[in-house]
Amino acid sequence: MTNAKPMKEMLIEEFTKNYIEKLFYFCLKKTGNTAEAEDLASDVTVHILLALRKGTLPESFSAWVWRVARNRYAAWAKRKHISNETISGADIEEFELASDFSPETSLIEREETELLRRELAFISQSYRDILLAYYVEDRSIKEIAASLSQPEGTVKSNLFRARKILKEGMNMARTFGIKSYKPEDISFASSGNQPSGLPWSAVQRKIPKNILVHASNNPCTLEELSIELGIAMPYMEEEVALLEKATLLKKLDDKYITNFFIVDKEATFAEYAAMRKHSKERSEMLDKIVSDVLPEMRALGIVKNGMSDNDLKWWAIIYASDFCVIQKIKAFDIKFPEKRVNGESWGFVGYEKLENFPESVGMGHNGSGNEANMFWAYKISDYNLWNRAGEMHYHETLLLADIVRNNRNISSLTDSEQAIWKGIDGRFAHTDENGNIIPDIIITDNAAFEKIHSLIESHPLYSQVMANAEEAFDACVEALRARSHPAIANQLTYCASMEILGIRMLTVHDEVEAGRLTPPENPKKSTIAMWLHLK
Repeated sequence: MTNAKPMKEMLIEEFTKNYIEKLFYFCLKKTGNTAEAEDLASDVTVHILLALRKGTLPESFSAWVWRVARNRYAAWAKRKHISNETISGADIEEFELASDFSPETSLIEREETELLRRELAFISQSYRDILLAYYVEDRSIKEIAASLSQPEGTVKSNLFRARKILKEGMNMARTFGIKSYKPEDISFASSGNQPSGLPWSAVQRKIPKNILVHASNNPCTLEELSIELGIAMPYMEEEVALLEKATLLKKLDDKYITNFFIVDKEATFAEYAAMRKHSKERSEMLDKIVSDVLPEMRALGIVKNGMSDNDLKWWAIIYASDFCVIQKIKAFDIKFPEKRVNGESWGFVGYEKLENFPESVGMGHNGSGNEANMFWAYKISDYNLWNRAGEMHYHETLLLADIVRNNRNISSLTDSEQAIWKGIDGRFAHTDENGNIIPDIIITDNAAFEKIHSLIESHPLYSQVMANAEEAFDACVEALRARSHPAIANQLTYCASMEILGIRMLTVHDEVEAGRLTPPENPKKSTIAMWLHLK
């Protein structure tokens, strides 16, 4: 009794061992689409296995396999109505699909092809090109080496490595997308000028956001990004190239890392703890300073109407906090440390959105006007005060500035100025019975600021406030340092400077909670914490 395998079983084994991979490359070359290549390769495989199981014993096995492949491609092309495709091959022969062919066999072969398609999608382009050239285009090592301007030994080793990667990948049970994030859970903030539209134009889609989040503090190869995010290698290569050009990714040897901080939940809570530590003592000292110097501030003429001390204090307490943090913390600097390759200088920070955070810490600082005349508003995120009476537009700012500088009466306004005045009247200024225009926001100039700064710095509690603020800033830096890769260590101070601005809102919360500040009764018409600065 012989143990030799029947010829048809030997041919089936030969086919599954040595031709499945090559067939997929052939189909990929013909279709130019991985999904269609998968379908075509499955169709070819089914017809070949059917013929072998039915007893077909070709004289030249290799020639027969490729003739079947070309014939099945011809049938596929006709069905797809591809009129401009040149069908290569000899005689067109059809192989009937037997009604008794095992569906389990078809499923097994389809799964094998899917594995191959999957691994081709996640292999780097350099390996992919060599495999296609060698197996599909039937080019020699020498020819491939010449076309790539590489030594033959390099091509051989890369071909060996590519085979190994494919084999290892096909034997793996991969889990795709396990580290993918919901991009809507990430928000961003920036500083500086961005005339090119960067960085915002680079993060409008979900894929680049996910890449940046995954590579944040986590250097990854293209292959690792491709597999972890479930994005085919050709698309990943393109996306990474765009992000690298935008300077949002940087390359470390063969890996990529996000070139800015994405502050995760852990870092956010650590920074919040740093700012909240001793915050009530800091707020109380700031309140004492502002309350003591408020009469002298008012004496500077910055208030033109009957603004209450409470309303004036809303601006003064936030401005005093800003002065101590922005101008007096030694290491504070929101100028990004690196120049962009396009010559721009801007900074960028990402934030993972949080649920059930203890309190809001965001406060904006919006402006409108020109270098000599600027309207400013602190954007207060609580107490229905974010928008308040709104903000002055550019032409409104310039008109009110001219009115204040020249003490103009309503009767002096031209028709075009009257049209602009309608947006100011009753919101940011009003007229008295004589037609005099009275600003309802604070009016400052450089001399007034110099005096206010001097009043704050000369107060006995100032040094204690600064020691408290410096401690909070240093703790923010260390919270980031503990969670940062050395590649972006030079951004620690910049990021901490962006984060420490949360002291503004913490101070407001402390003041309201302690009853030292009272929110306005009509937030929609309020102009608290708004001012016009005249240089």
